Amino acid sequence: MSYEIPEPNLGHPDSAIRLASAVHRFRVPVMTKTVSFERSFRSTGSHSKTRSAMLKADSTRKQLKEALEAKTVSGERVYNEASRYLPFVSQILLTCKVQPEIARLDERLVFEWKSGVEQEPAAFDSEALMYDMVMCCSCQALGKAATATEASIAGEFAAASREYAIAAGIFEFLAKDHLPKWIAKGSNVNADRLPTEATVGACEAFVELLLANGQQMAVATVLIKPGTPNYSLVAKLSLGVVERLDSFVSMMRKNSFAQMGRMDKDFFTLVTFSVNLQKSLSNYFHARGLWNAQEYGLAIAVLNEAKEGLNTRAHGGASGMPDISKTSPLKPLQKDLTDLKAHMTLLLKHWEQDNSSVYFERVPNKVPEEKKLQQGLKLTKCTPYTLENVDPLPL
Repeated sequence: MSYEIPEPNLGHPDSAIRLASAVHRFRVPVMTKTVSFERSFRSTGSHSKTRSAMLKADSTRKQLKEALEAKTVSGERVYNEASRYLPFVSQILLTCKVQPEIARLDERLVFEWKSGVEQEPAAFDSEALMYDMVMCCSCQALGKAATATEASIAGEFAAASREYAIAAGIFEFLAKDHLPKWIAKGSNVNADRLPTEATVGACEAFVELLLANGQQMAVATVLIKPGTPNYSLVAKLSLGVVERLDSFVSMMRKNSFAQMGRMDKDFFTLVTFSVNLQKSLSNYFHARGLWNAQEYGLAIAVLNEAKEGLNTRAHGGASGMPDISKTSPLKPLQKDLTDLKAHMTLLLKHWEQDNSSVYFERVPNKVPEEKKLQQGLKLTKCTPYTLENVDPLPL
């Protein structure tokens, strides 16, 4: 009785999908001080409509605080509670803006927050209502980013991409609209002391990061579909992720270097890992596209570059992957990385065998520059964000 040796599965492995969609989950900001609008505006806010709004502001702010401090933080709950509170603080700010001579406080309002993106955040306080609004918007953005991460872990990549687009839109609004307005009012706040997510430079950079994360989800969405994907398209999408991640790091170094130093070092190790991984995946998908286009010799050369790109770098300044074998937060990625390397090695072996026995195409020692992908494709865009229109309260 004879047995036929089954043909190996040479399609892209599940490990490629898991690695392509690996992202960092940030924490959410935390309120470190309780305030009472009702007590602060007791004298000037005696009108029934105003008093009702102040009580609702206190209630919704308390619910947001509870969502931020929950034992298990739900990104969607944080976003929803922040969305409920935001119109009230926005209305109070507008009320004080149009009636400054009447808006006298019985009790000081001091807003104190800790960052959700810093490794060891220090509390920062301010009496500016605008500061509370900025941090509330940051809660919305980081809440949506957390929801996106939860969706990606569940394999709901298309939904995750949409959530990242919403989060990116909120940070874009903060960077281009809300924070510049606060700065333009002559605030003497030291930006270096503000939570990272409340600074213009970091918000601009986070737009790029979240759009990159969203495109990672788009790549995973294509790869999980049955059948053979358009490898040439996925190669350009992966390169687009690289370009956005590079842009994020460049913007942080240029405009938010002080804030960058306060963030988790393992997060930046993951960014470096993702940049190199996506470069390798881009070459891998490009090689598969070339093979399908019957450019066999060139496909082998590009696949070899993809495989070499997964090697661990010799030192910090060298090319290649950072060493994650001893970095505990990233160590779970090691198994999938080993599997992806083994897959590329097997695919390369089969291609070389086919070329040496069937196609006989010359394999270049180095991929010619003109045959490399010159530019990535960036599909993800911010979902536009605006504040709800409110009317001033009677004082």
